[in-house]
Amino acid sequence: MNLKAAVIGGMNFDVVGISESALMMRDSNIGKIRFSAGGVGRNIAEQLARLGAQTSLFTCVSDDFAGKMLKDDARIKNIDLSHARQSASNASVYLSIHEPGGDMALAVNDMSLISEITPEYLKSVLREIRKADVVVVDANLSPESLAFIFENVDCPITADPVSCAKIDRLKPHLMRLSAFKPNAMEAMYLTGADNPHLAASMLAKMGVKRVAVSMGNAGCVYADENEIGSIIPEKVYFCQANGAGDAMCAGLTLGAALNESAKEAALRGMRAAAKLLDEREKSEKG
Repeated sequence: MNLKAAVIGGMNFDVVGISESALMMRDSNIGKIRFSAGGVGRNIAEQLARLGAQTSLFTCVSDDFAGKMLKDDARIKNIDLSHARQSASNASVYLSIHEPGGDMALAVNDMSLISEITPEYLKSVLREIRKADVVVVDANLSPESLAFIFENVDCPITADPVSCAKIDRLKPHLMRLSAFKPNAMEAMYLTGADNPHLAASMLAKMGVKRVAVSMGNAGCVYADENEIGSIIPEKVYFCQANGAGDAMCAGLTLGAALNESAKEAALRGMRAAAKLLDEREKSEKG
């Protein structure tokens, strides 16, 4: 695939601790600890690269040990960081503690580094961003940085809302979105609708060219100016679903770049998510 994708968003160093038994507060718990690369923007960039797109991540990279590990991981995953902003600050870190069954008990995040993705930085790399066939933004970016991107980028733009707390940052720019992948809660929060189908329809009427509202094992609702419908997954997965939404967003993004309909792009996104979950299920079964 010769498509060039530019992703603008966060990259985190994730630390996950899973206790072997019920958590005992204010005590040391025996368990397993995993380190991995994370962040919404970075995760979507990985999935775009997996799908064959030439992918550049415009983010902020720290110069500490975590930043060096993230750079090594990006090189392995074919994510181009050559235009990322280098920073003397600490890496963005997401620390979570989980019960034996996998449910998260608590988390602490230090995401202050993303504030360095400023309009000034974006202006300095705008020429490189404009070389892309499609651009992805995540709503961790500041309102000022999002406004700069939407005002200065002409190619198709996809957005991931990240959370209900941040989705409002995208509201002024819905008419510029070529594709949008909120989950059901985010879509209903943004529109005030009481169900995902109505939310998808409203978002299309608000100017989003392709809407895909993800609903986990229930599939997704898609909408554009011509139609609205549902896609039911062919298989229900019981493995960890982390990253499936990012894979779906990546597939949807490629669909927008190829000027597919909302249904075609949503199907592409569903296939990307299913491929990821198939691989994970096989890995977990050993």
